[in-house]
Amino acid sequence: MNKRDSASVVALGLALLPLLANASCGCGGKRQTGGVFVMTNANRNTVASFHVNESGTLVSSGNAESTQGKGFGSSSNPLSSQGALTVSGDGRWLVALNAGSNEISIFNTSGNKLTFSSKSGSKGQFPSSVAASGNRIFVLNKKSPNITGFSINKNGELEAIDTDKAVRPLAPSTNYSQIGISPNGKWLVVSNEPSSLLIAYALNGDTLAKESLTLETSGNGPSAFAFDKHNNLIVAESMSGTVSSYSLSGDGIKVITAALPIEQKMPRWIVCNGSFAYTSAMSSGAFPAISIADDGQLTLVNRYYAGSNDVTELAVNYAGDNLYTFSPKTNIISHFHIETDGTLTYVDNVLSYFGPSAQGIAAN
Repeated sequence: MNKRDSASVVALGLALLPLLANASCGCGGKRQTGGVFVMTNANRNTVASFHVNESGTLVSSGNAESTQGKGFGSSSNPLSSQGALTVSGDGRWLVALNAGSNEISIFNTSGNKLTFSSKSGSKGQFPSSVAASGNRIFVLNKKSPNITGFSINKNGELEAIDTDKAVRPLAPSTNYSQIGISPNGKWLVVSNEPSSLLIAYALNGDTLAKESLTLETSGNGPSAFAFDKHNNLIVAESMSGTVSSYSLSGDGIKVITAALPIEQKMPRWIVCNGSFAYTSAMSSGAFPAISIADDGQLTLVNRYYAGSNDVTELAVNYAGDNLYTFSPKTNIISHFHIETDGTLTYVDNVLSYFGPSAQGIAAN
């Protein structure tokens, strides 16, 4: 473990802010890495890019690329979701949602700068969360809710997958908060916070099962989730201030750890590096670190205080050794190294301007 003086770490952390995220775990494989991306979600929506330089610190890549679409909102967490921005399975493409214009934008992430590739309609209204597996993406459209699947071709263009295979209507509600795909590509999951429901579809290539599995969560209000390295669901339950873990199989969604208290009110976002999960909440300046055993059992390890109460999402890089947080209130991206015992060590921060409605952070 890095032996920086703990008091210095805390002092530095107090200057920082935690926020936005993508809910993927670090897994093996050759892919492009090193980028961090934040979406303004403004009326003229843009995505800013950053990269880790040779010294290991985070620097701006110097461009804020237009999505050529419209974001939505004027205050923190306007999409009420996790995952409005994500990277493709090989790290080559960045996928950004335009909730205000019902569109999806694709960027090439080669090198340190983003390049706009294409834009397509989301096949629904108010796209708020997106998940990627290989060259496929599935989008959660929150109004007249549905799940819609696309593939990204070699030119960075979206191609809608056949409706019968990859479009599924959801029960009427505007409170679906996230869509995600398990690391093995076999399960697609959607969470509904007010009804405390997890909804899972078996996924075979680009084809979703006709029927879903559902489960009422152990804690109340599943606002966000991530997957561990064994494809178990790790769920932040905002209304009860808990985190639970669940397994997925043909037999259904089953509880592993039920409603673990994490000493944090309203955890609304969660990320996982395979072995540890971290949550954030707008009402808390702490990142609870939760250890994940091989069987999916959860244990609260510690609470890292960062001194900010305006946390939204967080992001973990593909390798699983760095955590990035973002605050739309202060426009600071903070960078932490994840030690082998789950402890966070502050590395640096970057100040940039995104605006109060910024939502969506991703890393590769």
